[in-house]
Amino acid sequence: RRRMGATGSKDKLPGALSPRGATGASGAAGGPSGGDTGQSPELKCAVPVAFRWHHGAQREVYVVGSFSNWQTKIRLTREPDSEAFSTVVQIVPGIHQYKFIVDGEWRCAQDQPRCLDSVGNENNCIEVEEAEVA
Repeated sequence: RRRMGATGSKDKLPGALSPRGATGASGAAGGPSGGDTGQSPELKCAVPVAFRWHHGAQREVYVVGSFSNWQTKIRLTREPDSEAFSTVVQIVPGIHQYKFIVDGEWRCAQDQPRCLDSVGNENNCIEVEEAEVA
């Protein structure tokens, strides 16, 4: 995975956001951790995960997932000289499901691993492993 600066903006979504019936492990999402600023123990073990969408978009792309209990949409930034969008999210280790919101439409990336949630809806999925201590 490529690492890049976490530049995505986070917008709180109203209510319980799971129009696809998505369920999964809850965790924390956010920007880079900076020192001991009262972060939850969960976020302290979070690792940076790159998300990338390169399947076309006119205006905006967000990622939403079980890593934020489907509550926060994180904006991806258009890559320079490219049609792709990307961001980095701090995610706690575990198996997480996610989906992209592309110009207002919920989408799965067909070139990324997919799985079914508990009610049969298709989401992308990722297993985040603990960071190795150098």
